[in-house]
Amino acid sequence: MIRSAKGGLARQFGRPLKSMLAAAVVGIASGLGAIHAQADTLWEIYLQALDNDPQLAADRAAYRAGLEAKNLGRSALLPQINASAEISKTETNFESRGVQFDNSLGLLQSIQSGDSDVDTTSYGARLDQALFDLPAWFGYKQGKTVSEQAAAEFSFNQQDMMLRVASAYFDVLRAHDVLEAALAEEEALAKQLEQTQQRFEVGLTAITDVYDSRSAYDSAVARRLTAQDDLLSNFDALSVLTGTHHDVVAPLQQGFSVAAPDPADRAAWVDFALTNNFNLKAARLSADAARLGARASAAEHLPTLSGSITYQDAEDDGKRNTTTRVPSLNRQISSTIPADGSTEVTIAAISFNMPLYTGGRLSASRREARNLAFQAEDLRNLTERNTIQSTRTLHRAVTTDTARVEAREQAVVSARSALDATQAGYEVGTRNIVDVLLAQRTLAQSQTDYANALYDYILNTLNLKLVAGLLAPKDLQELDTRLNPASPVSRANILDSGAAPFSK
Repeated sequence: MIRSAKGGLARQFGRPLKSMLAAAVVGIASGLGAIHAQADTLWEIYLQALDNDPQLAADRAAYRAGLEAKNLGRSALLPQINASAEISKTETNFESRGVQFDNSLGLLQSIQSGDSDVDTTSYGARLDQALFDLPAWFGYKQGKTVSEQAAAEFSFNQQDMMLRVASAYFDVLRAHDVLEAALAEEEALAKQLEQTQQRFEVGLTAITDVYDSRSAYDSAVARRLTAQDDLLSNFDALSVLTGTHHDVVAPLQQGFSVAAPDPADRAAWVDFALTNNFNLKAARLSADAARLGARASAAEHLPTLSGSITYQDAEDDGKRNTTTRVPSLNRQISSTIPADGSTEVTIAAISFNMPLYTGGRLSASRREARNLAFQAEDLRNLTERNTIQSTRTLHRAVTTDTARVEAREQAVVSARSALDATQAGYEVGTRNIVDVLLAQRTLAQSQTDYANALYDYILNTLNLKLVAGLLAPKDLQELDTRLNPASPVSRANILDSGAAPFSK
């Protein structure tokens, strides 16, 4: 019975475990350790993103467009000068019937006909200047505020780009650390499966231990496949920011230290945020601009006063042919008269304009602008409350992360010691295979939890600085000094093949 079971087990698990495991481990190690190119650092990727990130380019264009709002609003207060020129050709044919008086014959019927051909050249200029126009004045103030809002929004977008770069970069390192933990777990469980199979073949353990080992190993393979896919996807995410393919990045140095927020006072960070948060500044400026827009709409029913100076010069060049016939006398008189002339006109005027009734347009516009101002003010209040809440939450998160990283690091040490003790107990028969497999899973999970805690601390720290309006490129430079390009993280070629060390 035992021999039959052993034969069936050999057919079930296929080729020898050692040779396949060795091939897989060597391939994975070569894929993870190969240096295909110089490692990209966080600062290098940030500099590339400054020139190539499509989102930042769109934000920059929106900023430049927003700066023109001030110029557009001011233009209504400045002189408006228009020039005009015209060349025309006028051809006229006419015929008229009437009477003319003759001293000897009295009144006689006459027929007058003719044509004219006149070329006219004219040019002119007009200057208009607003003398009193409250809607234009408030429109200028609104445009100036909108330009300031655009500057605040772009400052926030620049900080947000720093955070997006850091998030994408450390997501690669996070996925790599998770993959390393998954690979270590898979390798350990593969060895455990092999040992359990050997113990079963010599009758030292039951077939259920083999099945338990196999189940744990298969789960580890699934976790490794998920981790490798995450790593490749996060590498690809860097290309969205830079437009460049990335294969190798620099990891954190060993012994990365963590520290609580400085200052430790949470209220101080809230004060920083209320003063420096660019998103909040933009919301406040948006409310101010909407309020000025409401005042401009409210002033549209007031009179406006403007002055103008118009100059026009016209020159005519042509002739007029006239023929007069008296049928009763059979007499005809023809004449040609030049149609040359020039006209020069200068007009200075002051115009008063006051809308009396516009079909309800002004009232509707005033109500619309007032409600838009209410909306902007409510959004400002919401942004301020969200800023306060986010600052407090992130400050607590960084404070907690500081302790959590240290606890997770110690948990890895404890899990490794527990695994060694459980493995020794299994060898002497005081522990079963389930205890060993559980200890293996606990160690892998502890390593994953430590990686997540470490990168959560880094990103939460950057987020706290962002919400406080304090995030600057020097923060990325400081993180860059804590990287280790000599031990790069590479896109593992072997992981693309999806080869598994064991086949059923």
